[in-house]
Amino acid sequence: MSIIVVGLNHKSAPVEIREKLAFNANNIPAALSQFLQKYPSSEAVILSTCNRVEMYVSSLEGTLKFEDILAFLSEFHKIEMNYLSTYLYHYIDDRAVNHLFFVAASLDSMVLGESQILSQVKEAYTIASVEEATGKVLNQLFQQSLNAAKLVHTKTSLGKGKVSISSVAVEFAEKIFQDFTGKTVLVVGAGEMCELLIKHLYEEGARTFVVANRTFERAQELANAYQGQAIKYELLGEYLAKADIIISSTSAPHYVIHVDQVKEAIKHRRGNPMFLIDIAVPRDIEPGIANIDNVYLYNIDDLQSVVAQNIDERTREIEKCRSLIEEEVEHFMARLEEMKIEPAITHLRNHFHNIGKEELNRLKPKLKEVGNEDWEQVVYTMERTINKLLHHPAKVAKQEAKNGGGYRYVETIKKLFGIFHHHSNPPHQ
Repeated sequence: MSIIVVGLNHKSAPVEIREKLAFNANNIPAALSQFLQKYPSSEAVILSTCNRVEMYVSSLEGTLKFEDILAFLSEFHKIEMNYLSTYLYHYIDDRAVNHLFFVAASLDSMVLGESQILSQVKEAYTIASVEEATGKVLNQLFQQSLNAAKLVHTKTSLGKGKVSISSVAVEFAEKIFQDFTGKTVLVVGAGEMCELLIKHLYEEGARTFVVANRTFERAQELANAYQGQAIKYELLGEYLAKADIIISSTSAPHYVIHVDQVKEAIKHRRGNPMFLIDIAVPRDIEPGIANIDNVYLYNIDDLQSVVAQNIDERTREIEKCRSLIEEEVEHFMARLEEMKIEPAITHLRNHFHNIGKEELNRLKPKLKEVGNEDWEQVVYTMERTINKLLHHPAKVAKQEAKNGGGYRYVETIKKLFGIFHHHSNPPHQ
């Protein structure tokens, strides 16, 4: 029973290679079934996200090698094998387990501690188990990986603190308006950053968006995507008083929102606060606005410094996460060793019980007068005696397995009792 992972990620391969190797929900089932046709006594899971493509395989006799999986991937995606192999990494057994636990806990992600990867691992496992591509090893492995990830997220602060500019901005806004329903968002500019912020605010419940942009068509495009309203750039000043949240990100070389405009706007707001986010470089919003009562202004540097702080915080947690995961890997490897010797223990039990049955079959004709109830007692006593005799050796075998010596121990027992695999029945004495 061996476990192997073969894959590439954002660190080992550029996006154009990752794209070539990527799978999607539609072709994963076909890939799994082709793989299992080729290697019937194995189990497989394919994890494919925009940052990584990995194949986890367990084979019963431990016969599958990196080269087999490489050959399969290159054949499936029609990519030259030598070309592909330069970008791939592969890990075996405890290192493979360690790798998956790291991935699931998002310690191997582009953004440390992001939560999306956990659901992607879950989905990859679900697809494989629906396709009946997993068995007892990978079932155990993936369930344990989800547990390890949960453990990391509950016992460390890895996922705490937002680490993208737009989510930090929304977090600041939430401190001022506990809730975005009924709030008006005025967006000045229509670039990528503005779009991200609108998306975030929309997800948090904001529904009223007004977009002003130098190019009116672009403003309309962005406004329509969120059932908002586009306005002519010249009308910007008139709309300031209506806006609770103002996001500005234009490429203008000068300020587009001035102190006197905001002073005027705040008079009409009857004490309702105003929240401004300036993500333009050079800045769009005159810095003096921050001094007006009831007005909150954040610029890109304010947001960046919070992001950097949160990233530092996450990085500091890595050591803690690493030792938690090492423990989980040890538990899993011990469990795997137990799983490896379970068939041998079952074999041992069957061997003893078969001898018991034979002796009972020999005894029964000799005890002509015994009634059914009494005979059941005899059978029960025989089975109980055998189970008692086997209890300790089985317990020791499991203990030995945890320490990695299970296989040798079981072989010794087989020799002692003359058990050989090709005998389905015990040898006759």
